[in-house]
This record gives sequence, C-alpha cells and structure tokens, in this order.
Amino acid sequence: MSYALLIPAAGKGERLGSKTPKALVPLHGRPLIWWVLEAFAHDERLAEIVIASSSELEREFQAHLASHPLHERLFITNGGRTRQDSVGNALAVLMSDVDHVLVHDAARPLVSRDVINNVLTALDDYVAAVPGVPVTDTIKRVTRERRVAQTLERSELCAVQTPQGIRTEAFRAAHDQARRTGVQCTDDVALIEHFQLGDVIVVDGDPHNFKVTLPHDLSRAAAMLGDRDQA
Repeated sequence: MSYALLIPAAGKGERLGSKTPKALVPLHGRPLIWWVLEAFAHDERLAEIVIASSSELEREFQAHLASHPLHERLFITNGGRTRQDSVGNALAVLMSDVDHVLVHDAARPLVSRDVINNVLTALDDYVAAVPGVPVTDTIKRVTRERRVAQTLERSELCAVQTPQGIRTEAFRAAHDQARRTGVQCTDDVALIEHFQLGDVIVVDGDPHNFKVTLPHDLSRAAAMLGDRDQA
C-alpha cells in the first residue's frame, strides 16, 4: 500500500488573532504544519506530500520546513478559492502513482499515528474512510429564525476529523465530476457520498485531534504537546 498526503493550507490566522497564515502559526517554536508532518514522518507507505497554499507563501513554507525529514517528499502548489478547490489543485499535481490519498487539515497538529493507521486500514475494504468521535452534546436542527425544527438522535451522529482517506481513482473521479457540475462539499468524503462512488466508513478518531481555530485552541494544543513531550 502507498499513499499521498494532501494538506490544504490556504487558511488565514485571523480568528487566532494572528496575521500569520494559520498553517505557519507557531506552536512550541515550530509552525502548526510542522507538527502535522511529524505524525507522518516515519511512515514508509507515504510517497508524496502536496501542500496547497498561495504562491506568495511558497518560499516561507520551504524555509520553515527545509529541515524536516519529509522535506524531500514535499511539493507546494497554489490553493484555490475554497478548501475543495485547494484539494483539487493538490490532487491535480500529484506525481506519484499511489493507491490512496489522505487529506489532512494543516490546523490539526495533534493527529496520532493510530488515527492515521485506522484510516489506511479501512481503505482495504472501503472506498473512503473518515475518523470520527461521538457527539456528546444534544444537537438541534433550527430554522433561519432560530426556532427548533428537530432534535437529532445523538447516537446516530459523530463529529468527523481528518485525515480523510479515499482510494485515488475514486477521488480523481469525484473531483472531475465536481468540476463539471459545480458541486461544492464541505469535506472530502462528502464528494464520494454525493456522486455515489462507494461506501464511506467512519473509523475511531481521537478527541485530541481537534482543529486549532481560536486562541484557546492554540493554548490547549501547546499544553497537550508539552505533556506529550514530557511523557
């Protein structure tokens, strides 16, 4: 089995209170994306990494990641108007003939190797796999006027994370169809669902694999990374 890692990294750090692009916001002296790469650093199945960001930031990304062990397997391409467009651009420049593609958020620096392996293992039997964790809050569907329309059954819900894994052939087909039809989805496996290209399975995620969006998320990630380093 071989796979490529695609990282959409065109997001801004405004909600973090930073003028720095989110993927390059520092965490324990390194940018967020450095810690993402650390989780994949010793995986011999990983053939190639494509980061989708703005062309203006390519030198900055290269400078930050030049000393990383995965640097020689890393390529940077232009991001798009949406996350889906950025992932599509990364997929289009993929040079390796890989079995699977994993897409991971640059702002999830604490992803574990267990979660990565859960996704890859599931791709032996399913077209796509996504890590998820149980929803602990009660979720209500509301109208535009904020009136409660329905209380959803919590046991049927989960909060999905990344990396989201898809068989390469199906992922290319999904993006081709999305470009032709103008369909936009909020995550990667949703394209597989929308175009009915195969079954999508949810595998065990990790509560620690949260997305750094707000300042308190960054503080939490720093504390957890410090605890991990001391363990």
